[in-house]
This record gives sequence, C-alpha cells and structure tokens, in this order.
Amino acid sequence: MKKIYIMMLSCLTISALLLSSCKKDSFLTRLPVSDLTQQNFFANANDLNTYCNGFYPSLPGVTSVALDDQQSDNYENNPFNKIVAGQLIAPTAATDNNGQPKWQWDSLRHVNYFLENYQKANAPQTVKNHYVGVARFFRAWFYFRMVKAYGDVPWYGKTIQPNDVASLNKARDSRQLVMDSVMADLNFAVNNINPTGPTGTITKWVALAFQARVALHEGTFRKYHGIAGWEPFLQTASTAALAVMQSGNFKLYTTGNPNKDYLNLFLFYAPSDLQNTEVILGYYYSSTLHVTTPLDGYMTAYGYSLTKGLMNTYLTKAGTPFTALPGYDTQMIKDELANRDPRLTQTVLAPAVTYGNLIGSKRLGTTPTGYQQIKYYDPATPTWNTNYNAGIIFRYGEMLLDYAESKAELASSGTGSFSQGDLDMSVNLLRDRVGMPHLLMSVPLDPVLAATYPNVSGSLQNVLLEIRRERRVELACEGFRYDDLMRWKSGPLLVQRFLGMYFPGLGTYDLDGDGQPDVALVTAKPASPLANVSYFVVGQDIYLSNGNSGNVVVNPTLVKTFTDPKNYYFPIPTTELLLNKNLTQNPGW
Repeated sequence: MKKIYIMMLSCLTISALLLSSCKKDSFLTRLPVSDLTQQNFFANANDLNTYCNGFYPSLPGVTSVALDDQQSDNYENNPFNKIVAGQLIAPTAATDNNGQPKWQWDSLRHVNYFLENYQKANAPQTVKNHYVGVARFFRAWFYFRMVKAYGDVPWYGKTIQPNDVASLNKARDSRQLVMDSVMADLNFAVNNINPTGPTGTITKWVALAFQARVALHEGTFRKYHGIAGWEPFLQTASTAALAVMQSGNFKLYTTGNPNKDYLNLFLFYAPSDLQNTEVILGYYYSSTLHVTTPLDGYMTAYGYSLTKGLMNTYLTKAGTPFTALPGYDTQMIKDELANRDPRLTQTVLAPAVTYGNLIGSKRLGTTPTGYQQIKYYDPATPTWNTNYNAGIIFRYGEMLLDYAESKAELASSGTGSFSQGDLDMSVNLLRDRVGMPHLLMSVPLDPVLAATYPNVSGSLQNVLLEIRRERRVELACEGFRYDDLMRWKSGPLLVQRFLGMYFPGLGTYDLDGDGQPDVALVTAKPASPLANVSYFVVGQDIYLSNGNSGNVVVNPTLVKTFTDPKNYYFPIPTTELLLNKNLTQNPGW
C-alpha cells in the first residue's frame, strides 16, 4: 500500500481557518473564509479533498515528536521544565499557554463546518463518507488532546452561531460523553476511510492505529484513576492494534543489523525509503524545496539531556535488569553503556563515539546530564534549519506495544487471556530487531520496577511491569512518556531528583577510554590547563549529588511538587472562565 506522505510544502488558503482569535465567541462562530462558504464551495469530491487537506497542520512535526519527552522523567533540562517541576501557573489567555496544551477551538470549528456542508458535493456517498471519516478522525484528534489536558470539556458537534448563547456558555460535558463521542468518530473513520489512497492522506490503518492509542490511554487512565468503564476501552485497543498487525501492510524495519537498525529507523527522508515498512503515518520534509526543521539545533544547543533514570531502565545484553548488577549506580558512563540493550547506544551518544559533529566524550556541559540524545539526530545536517529527516507519528512498533499492554492489563484483572504467544507476536519482535533475549511469561518480578509503579498488581504483575519497561525503552524520545505517566497515575515520578552521569570524585577522567583525558572536575580552573580537556568547577560549572562526588545534578536548588489530582490536568485560562461563567476550573488550580 502507499504510505502516508505529509509535506509542509504550501499553506493552503483553507489553512487560514486554523489561525483565529483566542476568544471562544469569535472562533466558534466565525465563517472559515469569505470565499469558502457553503454557497460556492463543496461542489464536488475535489472540493472535499481540498478542504480536508486543511486539517493536517494539527499533526505534530518531527521537532515535536523527537523532543516532547522533555516534559517527563526521561529528560532533564537547563533551564528546568515548569510542568515537570510542578511550577506551572494558570495562564490568563488561551494563547498564553506557558507550555501547556492550548484551550483553543478553531480547528474544531473547521471540522464541524465541513461536516455540516459536505453533503452538497456531487459525489458518490462512499466518496463522501471517506472524507467524513477523515474529518471525524481529526475531530477525535482534537478532543483526545483536550481530554488528556483538561478532563471534562464541552462537546461541540456542530458549529456555533453568534446568537447561540446556550452553546457559547456551555458547561463541561462528562468525560464519558466526550470519550464515547471520540470513539464513535473513530469507529466511523475506521469503517469508512479508504484502506489505500494517494500519499498525503489518512487511511483506514491510520485510523485504527489512532483508535488503539486512544483506547489504551483512556482504558488505563480509567483503571488507575478509579473511573468506571475501563474494560471496553482496553478491549478496543487490543482489537484495533491486532487489526493493524494482521493487515499485512506493515512490518518492523530491519536490515539484520541489531547495532544500527533502531537508530536508522529514525533517520530517513522519503516515502520510498526502506524504513517506511514500519511507518503508518509520517511527516516528511524536503531539502530540495527548502522545507526543513531546526531539530538538530534544538537537540544540541538548548540544554536538553536524558536522565540516569532512563539509562537504568535498559536491560543488560543478557536480558537481566541493569539495576540488579552490584555497583550499577557507581559505574562511570563508559562501563554503564557497555553490554546493554543495543537500543541504549542507539538513543544516547556513547563517550567513545563520534557522531557527525558530536563527540561523545565532549558533550558534558552542552548536554547537562552527559547523556546526549542521538535518536532522530541527523549527523549530515547539524546546523539550524537544515534538518529534513522525517518524523514518525504512528509506527508499527507502537501497535505491538499497545496490543501487549492492553491485553495483558485485561488478563491481569481477570478478563480474557494473555500468553507467551502474545508476547512473541508483540514485544519479542521488537527485541528480535536488536538481538535481545525474549521476554518470558515467567520473568522474575523486578523489585525496582515494582517500586517504581507500586499500583501495578494482579496475576500478571511481573509481565505488565516488563511491558512498561519495553515501552519506555522502545518509545523513548518519541513523545509518549508524559502521557504514559499520567494514565498510569505515576505523576509522583516527576518529583524525583533527576540525575546525570556518575563521577567518583574530583580529578581528570578519560571518559572514552582512549588513554587521553577528556574531562576534569576541579575546585578551580588551572593556570595551565591540559589541551583537549574540558574543565568543570564543582559547585559552579557542575554540581554532584554528594558534593565532590556522585551523579551530576543539573538543577540542584530546584524543589519540585506534584499534587494529586491537580497536576494530572492543566488549568483552564482565567479569561475563559470569565467569558463563560458555566465553566469551572480544574481542582487545585
């Protein structure tokens, strides 16, 4: 089948619909644009296609995908992330979001306007239904984002007229109503969107992949937050993911090289590239048309770095927990990254590796923890606004994990079954790609994982915890971790002190093992420094957890908080509460 090919090549006139005022009574009642009204548009299938093309700007590009984990315990930034630290304040206006999802409804107005006018087109009903499915996919996309951020929100299934005071001042609808409506939209999309189509379109398989993602999130959120009705969502998640798995249209990208394939999965440029065997929905760019991104610049110049907590999650090459090794917490980075799951050094730059312009032993300082992300980094385009490798919005690997988690959650609670066969057709395919031992149903309970996720229980506790490990490892730096913590009710993990690489004390260190010193930790910089050595004054340039020894601490004075239920949701902008007196603020804000 043809893969999804979304390119930022032009700004269609219809995309102006996505750029409207922050006032709800403006963007809910505004006609899209003067020349695209029901009187002179929606004449044929081509008009439907043109209009639906205007929905795609709401999808995330590669920079968002690759860096969204910074809002989680996978990253430690300098300066720190306010959402992670629990220091977000309620914004005044919808456009003043301070990093939180925006309380803006313009893209919903765009979708609902289409759904009220598409029938005017002179086209077969099956063709119309395809485009209705695309529109409802994007309405589900909008509301899934809103429910994750705010919980109960008003459901608008139609455009709002200026004199419709009741709708403009509507209170929140229940999470049940909104998510049932989201699933209804996705059911329609799955049943009516074409299974194949021109590049640049949503297909049935994209809709199924999104349905699996939404249902897994909602089912586990309800289960771990004590909200009734979680089982049907998890059943839908496993069914939707399995449908993608059994379609025969996708497979894991591999060339048989476990030490490079995972890294190279995220380094490709066009739908014709071999990596697209795994891509269900991609976001593409073009060097020849100068459609590029600043991704590589962001990854190396803005104080982004990964955490030791993420490093500790990766298994040893033998398939055993790294945290079970004696002295694991005092290993220096060269030994720490050796003999581990190959995905570790295909996600993080090893000290002995030079990757384009990145020299592993020289990253401390620009990479505060010492753990430099290379997943999604293109060594051929290391400067600002030159990057054009594709971003992956949905991929087959995610479907394998969605299937395993949703089915195991049900079975662990007494609904249905989960077997070694289920692991072999999901998690173990991911492990095969990187040459790791298979996950077995009899895997010993890891006490570190059990302490990390204390609310996991049931007959498959050991397996569920390992599936969570696999998800964190396989999907690291793809923007999933924050949502996973929220749905698992694991927000307190954000309060932990995030650590970096370990140093046993002051002195000079050969990080890459080439016999030449790379880094020196000192109390004062010497008058005659050694060539090619980076000096760091402890307590000034760098901070360690035990004073003059220990793990790097990036924000030593930071006090973080996480309050339940407050920090599981974002605050509604205060001006919106003034505009609509029937809205109520989320608890704690």
